[in-house]
Amino acid sequence: MLDFVFKRVKNLFCNPIRIVICLLCLLSSYGASACKCKEHPVLNKQQCDVYDLIFEGSVDSVSACQDGYSEAYFTLTGLYKGHSEEHLALRFDCSSDCQMSFSPGERWIIYAQYYKYGKAQANFCSRSRKKTDAGEDYFEALNHMTYAAEITFLKDTFGVQKVSVRENTAAAERKLIQPTAYWKLWLLLISMIVLYIIFYLVKKMP
Repeated sequence: MLDFVFKRVKNLFCNPIRIVICLLCLLSSYGASACKCKEHPVLNKQQCDVYDLIFEGSVDSVSACQDGYSEAYFTLTGLYKGHSEEHLALRFDCSSDCQMSFSPGERWIIYAQYYKYGKAQANFCSRSRKKTDAGEDYFEALNHMTYAAEITFLKDTFGVQKVSVRENTAAAERKLIQPTAYWKLWLLLISMIVLYIIFYLVKKMP
């Protein structure tokens, strides 16, 4: 039985045609599980209508992958569509065949949609693209324009929107609880009365 198996394996690897067929089968099975996206048409305003949020920003940090999702924390350098603060957490798929990948220091043009109020998410098949070094921009073939040309298109089409400014909550709370001059005067007067009562009681003690 072992001799039969050995001969079958030997015949397989001695036949180049069979080896090629096996490799093709492996590649096709891998391709069947890979993420497949529709080809991007040439960018125009209508293509942007499907996105709630479009911005350019740099990646500050990335959270760990948990329950299939992770978050990339961006500092916006240009907001073209939607509403956002200067610092934004963007959710993305980090576990499936359509997972995305972000690294600190990268600059991206992000096309995102809201999955809940105020929470944005980008997906692999969106038009989101990373700024790459000259001569290595494979996103150019997908999006039919260079990174710089896409920024120019977004500015000309939407203009640069103003980012929202959120007041520091802790500072606001400290501002609210800070006593006014009127209350400071009352606190001083009450403190003096309390000190006088204590002094009087101590003096009366035998």
